[in-house]
Amino acid sequence: MSLLDAGPDAIVVYPSVWEADADGNYAWRPGTMPVLVWARVQPVNSTELVVNGQQVVTLARVIARRAPAGPWDRIDYDRRTWDVLGEPEQRGDSPTTRHVTVLMQARGPHREASRGRG
Repeated sequence: MSLLDAGPDAIVVYPSVWEADADGNYAWRPGTMPVLVWARVQPVNSTELVVNGQQVVTLARVIARRAPAGPWDRIDYDRRTWDVLGEPEQRGDSPTTRHVTVLMQARGPHREASRGRG
């Protein structure tokens, strides 16, 4: 069995829905129906911006056979919330190698990484 079919990392994708807010304005928003996806998650980078050292940008790449992720979706992984950056990329030339690559950005620093500083 390929890692594309059953990766070691479980992510939960909340596919976006077109809906109105409280003021009646329609926009794409993360939905409420979660989809479990087994994938391979690879860290891309983690950098602290120079704004008083208070903002952290952490990126990761998701590689899966199929992932219902889009640019307005939310992903839960590793006890964190992530946003999808851009459009997922469809890759592979044959059914055997076909897969989706998604770039995601964490919302804020990892809670355990920020403990004990002070």
